[in-house]
Amino acid sequence: MLTLLIALLAAVAVTGGLKLAFATASWSLIFPFLLTLVGVLILMFQVVGRRIQPIVKEAERHLLGARRELALKSLRDGLRYQAWHPMIAAQLRAQIGALHYDTGELDQAEAELRRASRWPWTSRALLGCVYFKRKDGAKMKKAFETAVKVGDKEPLAWTLYAYCLISRGDREDAVKVLERALKKNPADARLTANLELAKEGKKLKVAPYGDKWARFNLDGEGPVVPKAARGFAVRPGFRQKPMRKR
Repeated sequence: MLTLLIALLAAVAVTGGLKLAFATASWSLIFPFLLTLVGVLILMFQVVGRRIQPIVKEAERHLLGARRELALKSLRDGLRYQAWHPMIAAQLRAQIGALHYDTGELDQAEAELRRASRWPWTSRALLGCVYFKRKDGAKMKKAFETAVKVGDKEPLAWTLYAYCLISRGDREDAVKVLERALKKNPADARLTANLELAKEGKKLKVAPYGDKWARFNLDGEGPVVPKAARGFAVRPGFRQKPMRKR
């Protein structure tokens, strides 16, 4: 990674200069080396982050104007900074993969989501939904296990997992998933109600999750592009101003 290489070179240069300037000094050069290394890394991450922010904002504007292809182009343009920041590519790929999923392009969605960050949990949940639609149970479970590990305090993550299991005929496994979910979220009434429904052989209630549920398009109502940039709640590893709720 270029940022780390530059930070290392800067740290070596600073400590080398100190060693030449204070050749007889007995104090260690480890502290100035680490201080320079960390300082340069933070500074460069901030610089790259400021360059990425306009790209993400541009993609949001394109989505709000129903210009999906231009939004994808903007996000892909941001990938040119991946060598300068360790988290940028993985976060941008999560957003690109989500857009492909929204329009039913499962091959492209899988390709991007497999390389996407595990944070937030929605990227792995979307990947689980891709495998669910492809009837690949093993990969579906693996993706959802990661999603509920990362989003263990998100009832929707567990409900998605259980819903997909039930739809595949794995009701017993769905019950176990919801029981695990309640251990992490003991006060959530939605999980409690759905656990009882699962045990009784009935359909889960997903309406209480509203648009958040619809975003995953598991009910066969067609692709949902979240209003329209709602999928951009992902923070690509640098500081962003939160979007106002609509």
